[in-house]
Amino acid sequence: MEYRCNTGETETTLICAIHKDGFTTTIDETAYTVSATPVNEKQLHLFINGKSLLAHVEEIEGGKRVTIGGVPVEVLDADRIPDTISTQDDIPGDVTPPMPSMVVAVLVSSGDLVDKGTPLVTVSAMKMETTLTAPFDAKVTAINTTPGDQVMPGEILVALEPMEPDEEKTGTDG
Repeated sequence: MEYRCNTGETETTLICAIHKDGFTTTIDETAYTVSATPVNEKQLHLFINGKSLLAHVEEIEGGKRVTIGGVPVEVLDADRIPDTISTQDDIPGDVTPPMPSMVVAVLVSSGDLVDKGTPLVTVSAMKMETTLTAPFDAKVTAINTTPGDQVMPGEILVALEPMEPDEEKTGTDG
């Protein structure tokens, strides 16, 4: 996954390899291994190369602002940064968790046809459960998780393909 990080006037592009326990990345030829544990809705306990840090997190357009040691860094998902006005074709077809979470339940199967708002996956973070829903009428093209998996933002849990308006949602002839 590619991210753009802005610290003041400095912008850095990071390629992050997301794995079960967090992610790895390289900045200025230095490798970093990062894992995160939610403390509450606005704080994460980070472990960066074994060093423990508290980070404050807030939502911003296109990503999050993470403040560590008083230094704010805007972390933007490079694939979702708006360059132009979005259209229906620009809507991402992948369902990802909003924060580091554990998958509680997968509520659909690959090949299912779902309506906008259909519950797809339930995740748990900070002792709160959140059900992720279909952002539009779609066909489930892949399930990439199972209950009990630890997942991170940006990790695709359910892949969706938008349905054409004339496609039948029930999947039966009749």
